[in-house]
Amino acid sequence: MKVLMVHNRYRKAIPSGENSVVDAEIAILHTSGLDVATYLRSSDEITEMSGAQKVAVALGPIRSGQGVREFTELLDSEKPDVVHIHNVYPLISPWVVRTAHKAGIPIVMTVHNFRLDCVAGTYLRNGQVCTDCTSTSFAMPAITHGCYRGSSIQSIPMVMSRSIHRSTWQLVDRFIALTGFHQEFLVRMGISPDRIVVRPTSVTDPGAGTAPGKDVLFVGRLGAEKGVDVLLEAWRISGAEQCGRALHIVGDGELREAADRAARMDPSIRIHGMQDSAHVAELMDQCGPVVIPSTCFEGLPLVLAEAIARGRPIIASDIGGLGRTVTDDLGWKVPPSNAVALGATIGALTDEQIAQRGAAARERFLKEFDQAVTTPQLIGIYTELTSN
Repeated sequence: MKVLMVHNRYRKAIPSGENSVVDAEIAILHTSGLDVATYLRSSDEITEMSGAQKVAVALGPIRSGQGVREFTELLDSEKPDVVHIHNVYPLISPWVVRTAHKAGIPIVMTVHNFRLDCVAGTYLRNGQVCTDCTSTSFAMPAITHGCYRGSSIQSIPMVMSRSIHRSTWQLVDRFIALTGFHQEFLVRMGISPDRIVVRPTSVTDPGAGTAPGKDVLFVGRLGAEKGVDVLLEAWRISGAEQCGRALHIVGDGELREAADRAARMDPSIRIHGMQDSAHVAELMDQCGPVVIPSTCFEGLPLVLAEAIARGRPIIASDIGGLGRTVTDDLGWKVPPSNAVALGATIGALTDEQIAQRGAAARERFLKEFDQAVTTPQLIGIYTELTSN
């Protein structure tokens, strides 16, 4: 069986778990014996384009001439049995779904975020959950507020794409939703439940690893939507440093200066900046709970799968896919954007609780998130579609 994997990679300046998930999926499918062709573009290409090319890119969310042409050439040359789409914005465009459907090739699409309905992809505006555009045929609020990259002008083609391609998504044969929350999101968009499979973000089993440590770890982009400002305030009031705990922060972003400033005032906060996956794994092995204090409707962050694979419990915001995934046996849920509640949870941690919930997290990983479990699920989806 040959699979054509399609993904518009996010800019290197903005660390993307989605890019890593796609890379890992391509690798594991190769290892599993499938023939995998790829159509991979990168938003980093845009900086090297001429003015005329950038104008064409602006219309890419509706129809990318280059993206559709190159995709069609790959269909002709590679003759895939199935097309698996991840992100198509802005260089590939949703039009490739129509192209594959016209060619009679089954289409699978993994939905990592909420961009099919929200042009920002997050349902977040000014630090607050926003669903102003939901149930509208034309998302005028997104233009008014400049929800795509902070620009009303750049938001226009995204809003047009959202309206034009409502019918396009009906041509996808099987959607992969990361959580039940994502499944409900797709159903609200008019996707039939029998065309949706829930399959979580997964990673290869790293082995049982070490017993959890005392410290708390955050890994992610240092932005408001990730709740970094909430975390810094929560740590300040938690009193966790009096219990010998430290807060390790890995990542970069617009709130890096605030994180550095907090670390200068509090030696129990340690800023590591951007780190490769090997260093992140070392920190997870040394630390205890991994905190994911997002204020937006997250997908299913890669860091969550990586943490529970190593037997690390999760402290997460009770919102979106996170709220559905983090159960009381493997971690703690707190109201989003609530520094007092998050601080109280961190301050009340005990080593015994960390060990118990870490063990439960590891068990949950082996049952649901291990690639040894999720890869046969994915291949099963391909097989079902290609045998019809």
